[in-house]
Amino acid sequence: MDIKIVDQQARLALAVKKPGVTMQTMMQAIDESYGKLGKKLAEMGKQPAGAPYICYTNMTPDYSTFDMEAGFPITEEFPVEGEFYITKTYAGRSVEAMHKGPYDTLEATYGKVMKYLAENGLESTGTYYDFYLNDPDSTAPEELLTKIVFPIK
Repeated sequence: MDIKIVDQQARLALAVKKPGVTMQTMMQAIDESYGKLGKKLAEMGKQPAGAPYICYTNMTPDYSTFDMEAGFPITEEFPVEGEFYITKTYAGRSVEAMHKGPYDTLEATYGKVMKYLAENGLESTGTYYDFYLNDPDSTAPEELLTKIVFPIK
């Protein structure tokens, strides 16, 4: 696996936030969020402009509870209301790794990225992104690609 430092470019996105997510409720929160986002984009006559993402913030020290932002990149802003909002993904220096395989094995890649941070004297901002590069409904689990991004200070 290749782990590297990159300069991330911000992407405009339609997003929703789920506070207080746990590892046990994460998949349900992701499914619900992506369902709502897909429906909203369809209502607006828009298409996603890139890979959907999940941004994890406000993690407890043991990583058991966190806030989650689910988003779909878009090409232009448009009016939204209620739980939906327009945002931008992180722009700046990040540590990036590509995970290949089932989502339930992502933890191992996260561990390798955290080890890389420690070994290279880098400090995470405490925010983490997963960009889902292919569709789990049409891709075999062992072929799933997830770009993991750790913004750094």
